[in-house]
Amino acid sequence: MENYRSALEFVERAQLSSASEFLESELEVLQTPQAALDQLNLDHLPKSLVAGNTLLDLSATPETIRGPLSLALAFAGRAASAATIGKPEMDEDDWFAEYKSNLMRLGFGVSPSAFVTSRFKKKNVAVHKAIIPFLTIALGGAGVGPVILELLKSLNSMDENQPWITLFNKESRKFDIREMSFGAVASDIVETRIRHVTARLQVSDKALNILFFKITSASAEFESATTLFSINNNLLAVLEKPLRDRLEQSALDFIRIAPLTNG
Repeated sequence: MENYRSALEFVERAQLSSASEFLESELEVLQTPQAALDQLNLDHLPKSLVAGNTLLDLSATPETIRGPLSLALAFAGRAASAATIGKPEMDEDDWFAEYKSNLMRLGFGVSPSAFVTSRFKKKNVAVHKAIIPFLTIALGGAGVGPVILELLKSLNSMDENQPWITLFNKESRKFDIREMSFGAVASDIVETRIRHVTARLQVSDKALNILFFKITSASAEFESATTLFSINNNLLAVLEKPLRDRLEQSALDFIRIAPLTNG
């Protein structure tokens, strides 16, 4: 019960970044037609979505878990942004440390992150294609995160201006480098686990869409961080309403439906 109280107190008191803190040009990428917003139902989320800065594969997770889990990740990200964005002494490492710390305050178990420096083997290939072999291994094999992998394979046939793509692109450029985060989620009766992978690319151009950026010799090297998160399902259920209450004004800005899902 003490863990529950601590998590609830954090939800009530944490400082969150607000939409007004972003530049107007950055806010434009979050705007979508009202019809698209009306499709978002936190009680019936699809198998893949963007929550905060992370593209999630929820295909191995029941609908009852998807809503509160997505809200928790978005909340942790916004609290991390409030603590670091706009502060010259802070960088991407500080943001990620805050993000993990916030998840722990929400009651998540957080493993030490495993950092690896790698290189893309192929040049002049778009990031969304080049990263597939790496993600397949980092997420735990071809059977883990299948919706994410299929989504990346299908990007060539998609409009780059789709809401989830523009949001994911915006969330990848908080600092001077570019980061992309992915999460494969699995649940049993007791708990929910996330295999979270962040790929940090040495690309400083904030104007480009990182998913469609073509790898060059100069940008082929990247660093990755793999972290395991877990949380008790009962705690998620307790946190759902408080998280909704804190995020209700802007939850739709931080959780977007990814296409190519059937529920």
